[in-house]
Parts: sequence; structure tokens; C-alpha cells
Amino acid sequence: MKQRLGLVLEISNHGTLELVTDSSSKSKIANKMPKQASYSLAQSSNFLPITAALYDLWRLKSIGLLTRENYSLEREFALMLEWLKVEPKQTFLDVGTSTGNYARVLARAGANVRAIDISRPFLERAAQHNGNLGIVFEQANAEALPYPDSSFDGATLGATLNEFFHTNTALAEIARVLKPGGKLFMMYLCESETSLGRLVQLPFKFSGVRFPNREAVRVFLSSLGFERPRAEVRRAVAFELFVKTGREMDASLIPQRKLTREPGKPARDVLD
Repeated sequence: MKQRLGLVLEISNHGTLELVTDSSSKSKIANKMPKQASYSLAQSSNFLPITAALYDLWRLKSIGLLTRENYSLEREFALMLEWLKVEPKQTFLDVGTSTGNYARVLARAGANVRAIDISRPFLERAAQHNGNLGIVFEQANAEALPYPDSSFDGATLGATLNEFFHTNTALAEIARVLKPGGKLFMMYLCESETSLGRLVQLPFKFSGVRFPNREAVRVFLSSLGFERPRAEVRRAVAFELFVKTGREMDASLIPQRKLTREPGKPARDVLD
């Protein structure tokens, strides 16, 4: 049987694009999606193969463009590792992995990584980059994580917070599967502090992209038993570290899963 060779663009651990050869067939990616769920236009666009194919070209320069600084992916990865202090064999969940950038950095640091996304085209590209890192890629929805309570030492979110359909539900699920003392690293685009900035963000909301208010994020995660020991904000880009303290969650504030939304309404600035 002939073996097909393919060329794949991959973001390296140093934050540069590299052309790598993929000589393996597509990895088997388990489908653990819920039977029923709702997706915004922004989320639905991620099901297109062309979106996955072009993603790394955008991701390579996106933080620098958004912050108007020389903010490289290498710098972002270094910040994540510095804050998470990954130890060998710790278990991590990369939520909304896209092409697997955070997942590969964590795996190279010695972690055992599961990486999920709703998009199979993204997961297939991520799996092509897996090599011998041992990352487990699964198609799953963060609003209904297919894992038992207290399964992971840490979790990462690379801009996925901007696209959740029901943000609170997804964050509550991540809180559920983290162990006491577990760490959550997030990078996301936050609500602009200026009227002009909020006006620029407004059209994107109609596609389902949201720009969470940082204080709303902190307050909600606090209700789930988290503290925020580290944060860095560069213009509208927020990097934040939350730690699950072990306090009991306030059950009255944990949202019930919702599967519908009023049509024609934009995504809100604050959480659901």
C-alpha cells in the first residue's frame, strides 16, 4: 500500500512557522460531542476546512497586531509556562485547541495532554502535528465535557473564551473537571475600555464573537471557587491565570445548560 506524504505548516515551540512532513494517516479522533448543542456563526465557521488551513498564518501574527507590540508567540508560550509551572506527568486539558499550539507546548514541557475542539478539520490538522508527543485529540464541546469531576491538574484556553455559545456553562464545566489547586490559563480579547473600541467590537458580536468584561469573568470564576493571582493586559488582549482554591462552588450561580438563544440578538459584553 502506498503511503501518502503531505506537507503541513506548524507553529513551533519558538513561535515560528515550520514546514513539516506528515507521513501518517489521520489519527483516530474520538467523537464525544453532545447530541444536541447550539453554535454561533463564528463557531460554525470553524467547521470549514479553509478556516483550519489558514488559522496558523493568522495566529502567528495576531497578538502582535492586536496589541500593536512585538508580541511573539514564543513570548506568549513562555508566559503560559511560567505561570502554569507545568510538572512532568501532570494532566492538562486544552479547550478549543484549534491546531494544537498550546497542547504541543504543554506536552513538550512533560504534561499529559488532552486537547478538544468542536471542529474536526482543526483537530485533523492538530493531529498531523502530534508526532510522538502523545497528545489525545477529541472532538468535544466545552459546555458538556465528557470527563469525570477533578480529572485535570490544569486547563488552557487560547481565545476560545471569545467564541463560547454559553460562556458560563463552559467555564462551570472546566471548573468541574479541574482538581482542587488546578490552574486555568486564558488568553482572550476583553471588552474595550473606550467607547470607540466598544463600537469597533460591536459588529463582531452579531456573528457570536463576544468580548468578556474582565471583572465579570473574575467575579463569576470566584463564585466557582477560583482566585486570580496573575494577569497581564495588553490593549484588548488579556492573559489571566486562575487557581481553583478548593472552596465549594456556589451552586445557585452555576448555570443550567441552555441550548437555544433568541435569534437576532448580539453576543453580550458580559457573561451569560
